[in-house]
Amino acid sequence: MATNVDAWFDLGSARQRAQLTELRSILRATVPDAVESLKWGQPCYVRRSLFCYLQRAKAHVTLGFQQGAVMRDPHGVLRGAGKQMRHVTFEEGDDVDAAVCADLIREAIRVDGGATAGEGT
Repeated sequence: MATNVDAWFDLGSARQRAQLTELRSILRATVPDAVESLKWGQPCYVRRSLFCYLQRAKAHVTLGFQQGAVMRDPHGVLRGAGKQMRHVTFEEGDDVDAAVCADLIREAIRVDGGATAGEGT
């Protein structure tokens, strides 16, 4: 198991590494003041509270949202039936849609109680 966030991104298949690195870049660009740390063996992102996480599985990667059940999803991409969490899954061959992911991340920040850089509250 990786002991730091950068090492975590070096694990997995080449395609997973590319997808996760792209998702990390989107997160950093959308919420530059988010705190990134490893929790539960995966990168987690905190602003006011935990709003987002990345996860690797055998054949896909996940962009997950702690409060996804109350997020608006105009693109219809969030999945999950839990009480709080929702996620977007990217299979090995899937492209990451940066605009859709950034929209979801901004929505997660809105639900978390704050605006992203460049937005009013």
